[in-house]
Amino acid sequence: MSYIENGNSNVNFMCSDDKANIFLIGDSIRLGYCETVKKSLSDKAEVFYIDENCRNSQYVITSLNGWQGKFDHPEKIDIVQFNCGHWDVAHWSGAQESLTGKEEYAKNIRLIIFLLKKYFVNAKLIFATTTPMNPNGSLGINPRTTKEIDEYNCIAIETVKSEGVLINDLNAFVRDWDSGKYDDYCHFTKEAFQCLGEYVAKLLESYL
Repeated sequence: MSYIENGNSNVNFMCSDDKANIFLIGDSIRLGYCETVKKSLSDKAEVFYIDENCRNSQYVITSLNGWQGKFDHPEKIDIVQFNCGHWDVAHWSGAQESLTGKEEYAKNIRLIIFLLKKYFVNAKLIFATTTPMNPNGSLGINPRTTKEIDEYNCIAIETVKSEGVLINDLNAFVRDWDSGKYDDYCHFTKEAFQCLGEYVAKLLESYL
C-alpha cells in the first residue's frame, strides 16, 4: 500500500504564476467572510481557504502540515492571514476554565508562526484579531465574554509583534457594531459578513 503523509498525494490548491496567492486560516468568522474576500480580489489574487472551521489553536497546529500539502507550490504563497481565538477563549459547555489557558495560547500562537514560516517560506504573515461577542449579552452554549476576548487578543498581539507578524484588527473594525449586525451570540448577518470581507480584502490588497 502506498502512503504519502498528510495528504500530499491529493494536491488541490493550484497557485497562480500571474497573480498573488493568499491563504486564509480561521474559525467560523473567517468562513463567513472568505468568499467575499475571494470575489473582491479575483482580478489581483488567488485566495485559498479550507472549507472547514479551523477551530482552536491546537487544531491549527496539528492541521498545518496537511493544509500546506494541499498546495502544488506552497512557496508561491504571498500572504497567510490566520486567526484562532473564539474556541480557545470559550468555556466549553460551561466549563470553569477556557478551552486554552492564556500561557498555552501564547505558546500555541508562537508555534503556529514557527510552522507558517516553515511551510510558507515566502509568505507575509498577518494575524487577525478575534471579534467581540454580541453586545446584547448572549454568550452561546460555549460561553465567553468580550472582556475575555480582549485579554486573549492582547496576548496574541504581543506575541505576534515579537515575531514580526502583521496585525489585521478585525476586533477594532467591528467593535462599534450593534446587535443588529449579529445573527447570534458571535456570528454576523450575511450583510455584515460581506462588509467584513470587503474590509479584509482591502487590507490584504494593501500588502500585495
